Amino acid sequence: MDVYPGDETAPAIERLSDHGDGQHRSSAFGMGCHTGTHIDLPLHFKAGEPALEDYPLARCFGRARVFTVPQGRITATALDGIDLSDLDFVLLRTGWERHWGTPRYYRDWPWLDPGLADLLACAGLCGVGLDSPSVDQLDVHASHEKLAAAGLINVENLANLGRLPDESFLFVAMPLKLEGAEASPVRAVALI
Repeated sequence: MDVYPGDETAPAIERLSDHGDGQHRSSAFGMGCHTGTHIDLPLHFKAGEPALEDYPLARCFGRARVFTVPQGRITATALDGIDLSDLDFVLLRTGWERHWGTPRYYRDWPWLDPGLADLLACAGLCGVGLDSPSVDQLDVHASHEKLAAAGLINVENLANLGRLPDESFLFVAMPLKLEGAEASPVRAVALI
């Protein structure tokens, strides 16, 4: 699995034992907390926020809707006139997932303009998700910081958003309970 530029912690699975004479399969697993589909808690960019072991799981699921937006800089106009009041999560589909597994995925991906981050931060949401590596451009943190200040989580590297309905659904992105961590891989699912 590819990892974010500069993150040298690639996923690794080590087989400790396997089936055979009186044996069972047992494995060890290691990877960075921001690998694959994962959530960033506000703690990622805002000191003093709860770590995963204290983060309320109720903020990791809720009503969501997918919005198809243009690639590149995603501005607030992408959600003009849309009522977000009944939603807990806004999921942004850019189609960028088609580059997953290629060098292109981590270059010039779609990202949130800080004006859109402001709009989402004021919408009473639990979080925002998208099908690209980050809510910000490489080495920029403005949207992360705005969303963190409002208590939102980011769900990054989502896939298959195009298979979801136009109406709202229950979205779940449960993290592992990693002590002191600011992020966790998740199995993001839509319950329709």
